[in-house]
Amino acid sequence: MTSNTESCLQEEILIDHIISRLPVKSLLRFKCVCKNWCDLFNSLSFIRKHCDNPGNRTHPAVCKFGVNYNHDPEPLRSFNFYVLPEKIFTGIVPTHQRLYRCEGVTDFRCIYGPVNGLFVLEKGHYLENVRFCWWNPATRECRLIPKMNFELLDFFDDHTRTAGIGLDLVNNDYKFIWIRVFYDNDKSEVYPKTYVAVYSLNDDSWKFLDEPDLPYDCNLCVSLNCTYLDGLHYWMSVTTDSDGNTTYGIRTFDFATELFGKREPPPFPSDHWGTLMLRCGSIAAISCNDTARAYISFYDIWVTIGEDKWIKVFTINPQIPSHWPQGVWDYDKFIFELTETRSLVFYDHSTKEVTNLGFNHFRLLSSSFCWFLYYKESIVPVKRKEPTPFDNAEYFLTKYR
Repeated sequence: MTSNTESCLQEEILIDHIISRLPVKSLLRFKCVCKNWCDLFNSLSFIRKHCDNPGNRTHPAVCKFGVNYNHDPEPLRSFNFYVLPEKIFTGIVPTHQRLYRCEGVTDFRCIYGPVNGLFVLEKGHYLENVRFCWWNPATRECRLIPKMNFELLDFFDDHTRTAGIGLDLVNNDYKFIWIRVFYDNDKSEVYPKTYVAVYSLNDDSWKFLDEPDLPYDCNLCVSLNCTYLDGLHYWMSVTTDSDGNTTYGIRTFDFATELFGKREPPPFPSDHWGTLMLRCGSIAAISCNDTARAYISFYDIWVTIGEDKWIKVFTINPQIPSHWPQGVWDYDKFIFELTETRSLVFYDHSTKEVTNLGFNHFRLLSSSFCWFLYYKESIVPVKRKEPTPFDNAEYFLTKYR
């Protein structure tokens, strides 16, 4: 007869060494085995264990939105999400798996994340009717985020806006921050106030932050990928004085305290373009004084030592046509989107070789946007306790107005 201690030990071994290593697809199937397993898979401890398991590897992923104007009988707008192998090798075109596709998409704008497998999708025109939703592509769960209204004077217009996704480590609450600056359209002056709203997944609600420590003239740059790390979101900031001189900085947002902070930036020359990115689980930066030029662009790669010390680790000169940097995989494989063909390639700094990533069909898509992402699947839930029929990605992408 097996003692209670032995039984508990066997169950612990089963969970730690077998069940927590299973892919999300298998876990979703096993939820119906028994109520205990269903409760286990919904528990916070198991969700963390599964997400942090060494066998649950991070993969490169590509999100693509575009319009095929050659499609009959009318142009086809599609949203696609692809996952690539963890290891990509120079000279070998990797196979990719299309994890999700949706056709008939309307006014899609951006994807934020991921953080522990979760994304926020955005729709809407630049000035009005902006809509968001949470999305877990592994579980196919989706939650529409309530619309947020900024009560402003009629003559105010958008000046700039930024957003970010992250995890409040104290309350285990996934949050989304939306930053907007408005200006007086009649006087062509920036209104001296930054509006910051934070959405909480736990509370399913928005709130405004009172007097956030973020000057209205501090422009936050879009990072190459999601620059969230250990409870903080990072942005490169740029300020320009009356003489046109540019000063770089780094701003952070703590999702637990909901406070902004500052960090020392890399010592970019003032005439360089630069922004942040994640590189092998750490905050890094890229800069260039002649961005996206065919064959002649030189990119400096910066990494941190400690909290505020930056060093330049190397400079790359990819021998490719006109392009735009998309991110980095491993330590030295840099991803670029080719402007003319819209295809993706990676440049291996160690071998100085360029390899096609196998998305040649992107050339068929116009008015397109592309994101290179770090993706690790998870069973982190986003659906409400009582989900509505509208809490699904297809509805959000095609019908949500």
